[in-house]
Amino acid sequence: MEKVIVIGGGLAGSEAAWQLAKRGIKVILYEMKPKRFSPAHKSSFLAELVCSNSLKSLELNTAHGLLKEEMRRFDSLIIQEAFASRVPAGSALAVDREEFSRRITERLMSLPQLEIIREEVTEIPKEGFVTNCHRPFDF
Repeated sequence: MEKVIVIGGGLAGSEAAWQLAKRGIKVILYEMKPKRFSPAHKSSFLAELVCSNSLKSLELNTAHGLLKEEMRRFDSLIIQEAFASRVPAGSALAVDREEFSRRITERLMSLPQLEIIREEVTEIPKEGFVTNCHRPFDF
């Protein structure tokens, strides 16, 4: 595979780009911020949490906890940085939202296999393998 194009630098897009790039696959990640923001977004960082700072339970007897453990075992960037920016929240995994997003952005920007293009995608690219991790295309 020559390259993968990931559209959207939210949680899913950031994780997809991380997993691909660390496996030696060239990745182009498109993110519309800071040129265009949704009403909920305030920061130009990738993987910005906009509603809550909680990623829910860490208890392994819950679906949320089990998913986080599976992600940890797959070397998830999201989980690594969530623990690195964790704030007290009982048995839940809650983060300092700004630190969390900043750390993810810095880690992704440091990957030599990853190019981040800060522009909105308005049509499906004609080249490469494309995955849309932001929202369904509505053209």
